Amino acid sequence: MTLSFENLVEGFRGLGVKTGDTLLVHSSYKSFGGVDGGPQTVINALLEVLGEEGTLVMPTFNFSFCKGKPWNARETRSQMGAITNLVRTDPRAKQVFHPIYSFAVIGKHAEAFGAIREKSSYGPNSAFAKLCELDGKIMVVGLSYNNSMTFFHHIEEMEGVDYRYLKDFTGNITDWDGNTTVDTYQMLVRDIEIGVQTMVDPMGALMEEAGVIKSHQIGEADVKLMKANEVYEFTVREMKRDPFLLYQIEK
Repeated sequence: MTLSFENLVEGFRGLGVKTGDTLLVHSSYKSFGGVDGGPQTVINALLEVLGEEGTLVMPTFNFSFCKGKPWNARETRSQMGAITNLVRTDPRAKQVFHPIYSFAVIGKHAEAFGAIREKSSYGPNSAFAKLCELDGKIMVVGLSYNNSMTFFHHIEEMEGVDYRYLKDFTGNITDWDGNTTVDTYQMLVRDIEIGVQTMVDPMGALMEEAGVIKSHQIGEADVKLMKANEVYEFTVREMKRDPFLLYQIEK
């Protein structure tokens, strides 16, 4: 069946999204199976549920900067799918200024996100930290945890882990006014020397079991919802018990 605006609103509310929420959404648009009016309908439905007091946060990540390509705040497309690019170009949206981990944000706290100037991708003043500060939620639409939950890297950076390290990436960055500078940003990267591979699906499964993550079928998509601070607390506890809930070693 093709989902309508009303189906989506009902589905998001049924999952537990509330008016006034700050909501980070990782999404596979195709996973819904078909939506009347396309990806924009999904955005409209999310904004309807969040209301005027709510905030929609979309990842507009760009990993080309890590490979030496320039980043342009106005022009560089998001590599996170159809929905994210529509939000990125929405005149209402503010952007988190970061050549790798940028976000497009619409709603009450858009200005606060737009003011973030953290050089580290996942650090204490990053968009992920802001999400925690605002007691935000994370939604995952039709993706595995391994292909969506960047938030785990924020926890790894904040808590300190021995299998990742901060790496500098330097390149050309063009701001909204068209000014280009050379600047350096950091990302907490895997220690590939010892064969570290990101594998966070086990942590996600454990959280589902514990009821930290709720699931709901919307159309053909399996949609998950969780509170960022609950995920943080649970992960800190469990990663100390078993760090291999977040990574594996492949020789």
